[in-house]
Parts: sequence; C-alpha cells; structure tokens
Amino acid sequence: MEKICDLHIHSRYSGGTSNLINIKKLAQNCKIKGIDIVGTGDCFHPLWLKEIKLHLEEDSAGLFRLPSISQVKFVLQSEVELLWKQNSDLKKAHFIVLFPNFDKLKDVSEFIASFGNIREEGRPVLNIPPEKFIVSMNNFDKMIEVIPAHIFTPFYGILGNNLHFESLREALGEGFNHIHAVETGLSADPTMIRGILELNNLSIISNSDSHSLNFHRLGREATILDLNRITYRDIIRSIRENKIVKTYEFNPSEGKYYYDGHRSTRHSSSNSYFCSPKRKVIYCPICGNNLTKGVLSRVYELKNSEMPIDEKFQYIIPLLHLIAFVYGGSEYNKKNLCLYRNIVEATNGEFNIWENNTDFYPISCELSEAINKIKSGNYWFIPGYDGVYGKLQLGQSINHI
Repeated sequence: MEKICDLHIHSRYSGGTSNLINIKKLAQNCKIKGIDIVGTGDCFHPLWLKEIKLHLEEDSAGLFRLPSISQVKFVLQSEVELLWKQNSDLKKAHFIVLFPNFDKLKDVSEFIASFGNIREEGRPVLNIPPEKFIVSMNNFDKMIEVIPAHIFTPFYGILGNNLHFESLREALGEGFNHIHAVETGLSADPTMIRGILELNNLSIISNSDSHSLNFHRLGREATILDLNRITYRDIIRSIRENKIVKTYEFNPSEGKYYYDGHRSTRHSSSNSYFCSPKRKVIYCPICGNNLTKGVLSRVYELKNSEMPIDEKFQYIIPLLHLIAFVYGGSEYNKKNLCLYRNIVEATNGEFNIWENNTDFYPISCELSEAINKIKSGNYWFIPGYDGVYGKLQLGQSINHI
C-alpha cells in the first residue's frame, strides 16, 4: 500500500517555529492536507514529549495516533544539530532521527544529555561528531534511523558549502556505513543528488521541515512509501530497501538556498544580489563580502556522474500558495483559507489535485488553469537565494542552470 509521509517537522519548542503548534491541530491539519504518516518533531524535548504521551496512543508497532483522528499516524522523530571540530574547523550539521518506541527514545535521551541541553531547544544542539553519533544510535538499536537532513544547504547540510566536505564518507567516517537515505531539502531534487556517485546507493526522501501548522508548509515536500503493513518497522524497511514510490518536490529554484547571493537585510542600502553559479561570482558587488553559496553551486562542485536518472518525483506547489498567487492576498487570508478548505474537502486531500483531473467543483477556471500549468511545467521562479524563497511566475519555463 502507498502512504504519503512527512517525516521531518518541528514543534513549537524549536527556534523560528510557530507557538500555535500542538499535537491535536497537527493531526487535524495532516488529515485535511492528506498526509498519512507524519513525524512528531522534537521528540527529545521534555515538554513536547509530555504532550506526545498525553495525546497519542500506540496504534500499531511503533506508530501512534490521536484517538479522534485515527487515520493519521505519528512516528517518533526529531532533528538534531551536531557540533564538532574536524581539521581545526568548527562544523555544524542537521540530521533527522526516527525512533521505534519510547524506551529507545528514553535511552538515547539519557545518552545525549551529556553532549547538550535537550531542554533548551526542540532541535537539540549536541557537541558530538556525526560518526560517533550515528554509530552510537546503531548500537542502541539497529532500527533507529539517522538521515542527513537537507544535505546541500550551505549552513547546516552535511555536504553544504560551509562544511567543506568533498564526500559523505569523509564527513561521516564509519557512520557512513549506517546511512541508508538522504533528504533533498527544498533547494534540491533527486536529479541533483543522483549526479554524485557516492549517493547513488542511498534512498532519497523529501519532507517539509515545517516550522508551523500552515497548509502551505506541512507536506510541501513529502515521500510516498510502499508499505506491506503500517508499522514503524515497515517504514524503515521501505526507506532502506528504496521502496520509494516517488517524492513530491519543490522546484529547487523556489527553495531559499538555490542560487548564490546576498539578501537585502545584509546591506544598509536594502539592496539584494543573486546570480547563477555559472557566473562564478565570489564577492558581493554591493558589500564586497563573500556571497552565500547556494545549493546549485555546491552540486556543480560535487557532481561526478552522468548516470541516467530513473528517480520518480513530481514537482508541486502548495495549493494554498497557488490560491494566493491567483486571487491575491496571502496564505493567511481568510477567504483564501476558506477556498482551500472547500477544495481539499471536495478532492479528499491536496495531493489528489496533483494526481487527478482538476475539472471539478469548486476549482475555478483561473485556478484550474494555474494548476494545469504547474503540472505541464509551464512556470518558473525568480530563483531563491540566501534565505529568500523564489518567486513564482506562470508562463514558459526558464532553465536557470
């Protein structure tokens, strides 16, 4: 059976997140959106863990549910930030961690408490090298899954520009042998990952990394897994055996770190600058400092393969974002939210819109036309850069590469 999964989100206890996030609303919005299996987010944090235990009950082996919304399953999940020194350089990278049960989570929580304060931040910062962390997780339980998050992003991706690694094996050491998958991140897609030989034996997953409950954030990227049964073990087996039906992806140029650039807030003049890596601009022409090197640049540097791409994925744009684009206003506009709710109720979830014909009530001609342009690739983005999302443009697509 095929299930839509979003295995990387955050609670209200992580930095930069909405304080409105709670378990009940998360389950409700996943049901509306059409997400079948979702990560709990931040399961190390004591207050969030207390809320998880208070509201969720075990549904099947290793998965949990809110009793009133039983169709949405939860996986115990957290992101961690690892901090370590290597070759005299300070390194920081993010990893997703999935747990089979509360007992293993408790054991690991006690272990990592000596490397960082799990009470301070939903995404704990741990002073431990990734090799030691990954090997330790495997020693605790071979069903604990560690996945490098948004691997090419400049500041916290393990293969991002700021970490200066030339390979995943160099970065992870022995830990590389226990890695089965990598996460694309919003500024990359599977074709960019498959251009690197070392990564070709790893599964590719995509997740929202959502910091809120908003419909244009949850499930903005997702993974369809082929499962025999709806259990934690089957989810991990599906990831490890690459039973990925497909991923739903941002067009990478929409992501916040696609191009090289400097956002306007870096300059007193409020001017911004961005460019294709093919221009090979190192210094910002406005301030003279080094540009933030984007994901596309990093992929160019690491690419060493022209292997055929057989990865199955589909570009989508969050429907609520598209509604706001077509009718004006923001994704938080009550009229736009009302229309969104009406549409997903009629279509039994947002993802069905990207899979099926859009000629049904209550989608207007204007919105239907916009959806079909996205499906046919008749759109493009003014590329994202240095923390700024790309800006959608409908019409003949432009190749930024």
